[in-house]
This record gives sequence, structure tokens and C-alpha cells, in this order.
Amino acid sequence: MERTVLEVSPGALSDYYDWLKAAASGDVLVYWSGDLQYDRQVVIPENDVLRGHDRLRLATLNILADRILEDAKDGHVLLTQKRLGTNIFEYRATRRRQDFGSAKPKINTDDLVLA
Repeated sequence: MERTVLEVSPGALSDYYDWLKAAASGDVLVYWSGDLQYDRQVVIPENDVLRGHDRLRLATLNILADRILEDAKDGHVLLTQKRLGTNIFEYRATRRRQDFGSAKPKINTDDLVLA
């Protein structure tokens, strides 16, 4: 099992997709540390030019968290949290095992005869 920490910055969504394609079953991606429910609600005014980087980071977090939640609903990842402290968590996506049709179809041999 490999543990990867994703940096939430421009390009994070692409980095997430790269991880998802390359991850083996059981690999863990830490996509946020903090209080996700609270952090996603923070609003930084457009006229606060000194915190433009923070505004971009939060916007990226919202897009990333929405995508990861959708992938969890589709069964690609399992979402968990690890408590680090009071109201501080490590938010994790664990890659689930995928079976893309590698199972052989069952063939009904009842109607077959030897040639």
C-alpha cells in the first residue's frame, strides 16, 4: 500500500486523475488535512488581493472534493478520515480493486454435444 499526499494547488485535479489511473488496490491518497466541512465554506472576498492564492486554493479544493466524492459514489475509491487533533482530520481516498471485465463469461454447456 502506497500513501500519497496531494498538494491542493492549480493542477491538483490532473494530479488526482494521474494518481487514480496509476494507483493499485489499497493505495491511499491524502487529499486534504484540516476540517473539510468548514474549510469548504470559507469565502474570501474578490477584493482581498492579498489572499488571492488562498481563494484559488479553496476553489480547487471544492472542485477536487466534489470529484473525489463522485468517484467514491461510482465505487472507484473508498473515503476515510484519520483524526489528527481537535477538528483536524486527514481526508483519504483509498483506491478500490477494479475488475474491468477480466472475468470470463460463464458459458452454458448444456446444449453442446461432442463433435
